[in-house]
Amino acid sequence: MMTKYLMALLALVMALPAGAAERLLLGVNTGVPAQDEQRDITDKYKPLADYLAAVLKRPVKLEVSQSLSASERRLKKDAFDVFLGPPQVIAQAMKSANYVPVARYPGKLKAAFVVMESSGIKSLSDARGKRLGLPDKESLAAQLALAKLRFSRMTPESYFSEVFNQRFQDATLNALKIGRVDVAAVTAGFAKQWVQDHPGSRVIEESYEVVHFAFAVREDMDAADSQRIRQALLDAPNTADGRAMLEKMGRKDGFIPAGKDDYAPLIKLFGL
Repeated sequence: MMTKYLMALLALVMALPAGAAERLLLGVNTGVPAQDEQRDITDKYKPLADYLAAVLKRPVKLEVSQSLSASERRLKKDAFDVFLGPPQVIAQAMKSANYVPVARYPGKLKAAFVVMESSGIKSLSDARGKRLGLPDKESLAAQLALAKLRFSRMTPESYFSEVFNQRFQDATLNALKIGRVDVAAVTAGFAKQWVQDHPGSRVIEESYEVVHFAFAVREDMDAADSQRIRQALLDAPNTADGRAMLEKMGRKDGFIPAGKDDYAPLIKLFGL
């Protein structure tokens, strides 16, 4: 009886389509610490996992993190089959674990340095000996700001009297508003809105532009699977499920093709 049962089970397994039981692990890093509940953040990206699972016809497990260092440790171990994250992490994944970008968000990102007009600071050259406010050390805004300073031959620790990190961007700008810091660096889009809402403040300089968030796959992934994932992402605006997923993620414009050449320059920019 047991032999017949095992033979029937084996026949059932062999009858399954090839790869049907192979699960993909999708890693997502949000890029900046958020004040939202982790459950809400995960809910934002669950439609992405469901969409890929439906298109690829295989289960996709989602793992979302707000910690860049945690994601980088996982990437070094080739833990993710597919990873969505900010440009500095994609560049690090390329260098340390040979991940390959396949698609990205349209547009580019940069940081902006903001001051209160009453400070008299008109450029970073006027900020020597002042106090610099930055968001979380791992955030893209902080990394872009520090890269701008390094390439301008301004060593932050010696050029400024203090480098003060806050966890969130709004807290960084609030520190500027109350006089805790003299210059604050945040993402350019966030800075633009804040300056509009706070008369008496202005942007004095901006960082270099970098490409946006990207999807990257393991280098050893089967070429056909990699192409299917890439095409599924690019085709998302063409289906109802894809459009619903994009709306949930706040990416109605969809995704565009990406490759190593887009992110290789960031290895030098961020000193990786």
